[in-house]
Amino acid sequence: MTNTGVLSLAINPNGSIFAGTLDGVFRTITSANIRVFLQGPYSAGSMSIALNTSGYIPISQPYSAAPWSYTGTEAVVTIPAGVVDWVLLELRTGTGSTTTVGRRAAFLKSDGSIVDLDGVSNVKFPGVAPGDYYTVVRHRNHLAIMTANPVTLSFNPILYDFSTAQTQAYGSSAMKDLGSGIFGMIAGDIDGDGNVDYASDLLNHWLPFFGFNGYYSEDINLNTDVDYSEDLLVHWLPNFGFSSLVP
Repeated sequence: MTNTGVLSLAINPNGSIFAGTLDGVFRTITSANIRVFLQGPYSAGSMSIALNTSGYIPISQPYSAAPWSYTGTEAVVTIPAGVVDWVLLELRTGTGSTTTVGRRAAFLKSDGSIVDLDGVSNVKFPGVAPGDYYTVVRHRNHLAIMTANPVTLSFNPILYDFSTAQTQAYGSSAMKDLGSGIFGMIAGDIDGDGNVDYASDLLNHWLPFFGFNGYYSEDINLNTDVDYSEDLLVHWLPNFGFSSLVP
């Protein structure tokens, strides 16, 4: 590829993608390789894809409203196979939210892998230089988590697997023990404010939508139904009072 004076892309023989800069120097497109489980849809090593098979997952990212207020335009024609739901990733140079340098909406698959819009690739962060970043994972009705330490991100990053130990997440007991040595994001934060609480999550959100069917944050286990036995008793009630430990 020649230097044309504008940003352009080239593909190496090994398949890696490079962005050319004005001075002819190439840099890799930074990607994140993250694995995580959601407590709500988790069972015996994988997560339910009921929302996907029922056709309820929206083709555009669902994090534009508060409290996320994410302005990204991620969208697809069809939801890839094996997708559980959308998640929102955030890269930080430090632990505080003011150090955020990039955000991307991506897909979470049933095996816990977080992938880009094609359903298979690591999640790309164009414009973010390769380096070490704290990585935050957000979901619309689970408590957000962050890597315990900065993770080295590059075009071909090493897998960071939250599920292998409680200590993989920032803070003390930031995840739920899902059994058999597997840990996952805590269910029940229906309004996404970082707390599993009574007034907002239960009274203002779950109760008015009880009995609904579809793509609702009140459907905590993501089985398409806002119900009593699973969503309220099994997931919300045991987690009442928990809060996200992401600063």
